[in-house]
Amino acid sequence: MAQDETFDDPVGDSIAAAAPAALAAKAQQPFARMGMLAILAGAFIAFGSVAAMVAQANMGDGGAVRLLSGAAFSVGLMMVMIVGAELFTGNTMMLLSTMTGDLKPRRMLGAWAMVWFGNLIGAVAIALLFAASGGLGDGVGGAAIALATGKLTKAPAAIFCSAILANILVCLAVWMSMKARTIAGKAVAIVGPVMIFVAAGLEHSIANMSILPLGWLAALSQSPDFASGLINLAFSTAGNIVGGAMLAIGIAWGHDKLHRSDQG
Repeated sequence: MAQDETFDDPVGDSIAAAAPAALAAKAQQPFARMGMLAILAGAFIAFGSVAAMVAQANMGDGGAVRLLSGAAFSVGLMMVMIVGAELFTGNTMMLLSTMTGDLKPRRMLGAWAMVWFGNLIGAVAIALLFAASGGLGDGVGGAAIALATGKLTKAPAAIFCSAILANILVCLAVWMSMKARTIAGKAVAIVGPVMIFVAAGLEHSIANMSILPLGWLAALSQSPDFASGLINLAFSTAGNIVGGAMLAIGIAWGHDKLHRSDQG
């Protein structure tokens, strides 16, 4: 088989070597383009959230159901990676680029803000459209309420720690998918880590941007708890930043690729 047709990358540390410059390039693209790609990513992750809720509808909360839900959700991240959309949780690995000098901290923070708010717009838009389409019937609404309630009742410290774990797994899925040469390879790389984080009930800030609105829309007879929702997003975002940075810096350090660049 020719090298360009192989299933994955034969060079173990090639991604670690290229990552700082590649992540910096993502942050330096025009903000208008970045914003549109961020809206798409938020929408794709929202589709994954919807798929997870459909998988859980009327099926209880057992381990097998959670794994099925995780597999369904992983399709959202597959779409993000294959299309090349901009997802905040993956972009937390840009901290690696600031450490190597490939990216200025101010530009990184600007990119994070643009992508986070773009993800929010895309996620909420899909949640509203799905609810308007009547999709919250037949047990899906109950699954949405259960998922949202579980997130709104967690303590801030638990949300933060859960979000660290979630984004270690999500960024691992992203990193592994970058080593795959084919769409099939990317899908296989993504599904495992994502299944683990969903099955474990961990906190992904961008997924929560659609899960919480869907829960509120499914329970229209109750007043939305916006304060708890904001707390969840704040602490899950902070935890996701820590988790993504830990994963990227850890891999780069392990491959001895954490070298300072003169660029910035």
